[in-house]
Amino acid sequence: MLQTTRKEKIISLLQENKEYAIDKLYKYFDVSLATIHRDLNELEREGRVKKVHGGVLLNVVEDIETRNIIRLRTNVELKKKIAIKALEFVENGDCLFLDNSTTCYYFAKALSESKFMNIVIITNSYLVPRLFIKNENMQIVSTGGLLLRELNCFVGPCAIATINEFNGNKFFLSTAAISIKGELSDVYRPNADEIKRVMFKRSKKHICLVDSTKFNRIGQSKVFSISEMDKIITDNNCDRKTREEFSKVGKELIIV
Repeated sequence: MLQTTRKEKIISLLQENKEYAIDKLYKYFDVSLATIHRDLNELEREGRVKKVHGGVLLNVVEDIETRNIIRLRTNVELKKKIAIKALEFVENGDCLFLDNSTTCYYFAKALSESKFMNIVIITNSYLVPRLFIKNENMQIVSTGGLLLRELNCFVGPCAIATINEFNGNKFFLSTAAISIKGELSDVYRPNADEIKRVMFKRSKKHICLVDSTKFNRIGQSKVFSISEMDKIITDNNCDRKTREEFSKVGKELIIV
């Protein structure tokens, strides 16, 4: 059996069982223990599995991560540092799209406290617009639409129609998982993913804000490829190996 075929079969087994003992895997495939470890090391580097003592787990983003309020209280300091760095890529007169991610929430908060002028911000986040109540130098457009309560965001035809009225200079976004293979992925939420893709199409540049805990992981559904991002901003907890792997695919990480 070819290694690529064996790796995909390992993923299939983990999708059925969630966890598998390594000694069972090499017996299942009738290969050496070293061969199975080599396969698992590659899958782990790709962000698809996580090796534990004597076994391996499917490295899929848990559904609880979609709960926006919980994520607002997670890795706050890292997200704030990334948000401050992201301000360097904003200019007066910009038209910006912001997704409903919690990292973009902290980016919006930094924007609301900044001195930028004549900025237009379009967002499907339910929480972001109220940050700008006292800022008269920026115009905030809420997409409106169907409210997804667990994500604190608007989706659907109304939201898409609003987005399509604007020509964005930049789209700031985040993701629940980013893999060495080059995938930006998330928990499967087709309506929310659709909003991101429409914002992407209406923007000239695309900037991903993602803290280091999201690397080497994989979500249920691919949303974008790394190659589609103009910049990826993360924190300095991102390890050297990850930086080198991203450099190999021609994508430099901006570290704060």
